Amino acid sequence: MKRISKKVRIWVVLAAVVLAGSTRLSGQNYSISTNVADWLALGTINVQGSMPVSRHTSLRAGAAFNPFTFGSGENQKYFRRIELSFGARYWPWFVNSGWYLYSYANWAKYAWGGIFTHKAYEGYAYGAKIGGGYALMLDKGINLEMGMGGFIGMTNYTRYSCPHCGHNEGKKEKFVVAPAGLLLGISFVF
Repeated sequence: MKRISKKVRIWVVLAAVVLAGSTRLSGQNYSISTNVADWLALGTINVQGSMPVSRHTSLRAGAAFNPFTFGSGENQKYFRRIELSFGARYWPWFVNSGWYLYSYANWAKYAWGGIFTHKAYEGYAYGAKIGGGYALMLDKGINLEMGMGGFIGMTNYTRYSCPHCGHNEGKKEKFVVAPAGLLLGISFVF
């Protein structure tokens, strides 16, 4: 538990440094967005909120939720999850416009099975997502966001023989470096 609380303290200090080093500008653009790629990932409901803290930096918080199971018996497929993230984006030009780099603290509770394999997995993951992307202004107040990144962190999970049988094959905790965060989103800027 001390390991998690130390990481939380590090992220809070980093967020405070970003906030302290920024100045408030007039005419800033807040945004609410959703990732269409997540909706296509077996119906994951998601929303992100963003606020600028300087000309080149914005803070972002997001949540994703998927309670759905498709099929039954041996054809059962699911990618259930609850995911929370908080972090910052750096925009070389202006906030909500053009290229950006991001870093987010990420926590997820997940259960997936029957998608890539006949095995099923259930557990927790925490760590950081890092990556980049591009925000294309479609109209005043509407952006198309495209991006991708990776996840670096820990996962603690139980593996099952199949998505529907519940036969426990064991528990494992491991360090993970994996691709994550495919973004094809619509952002509403106000």
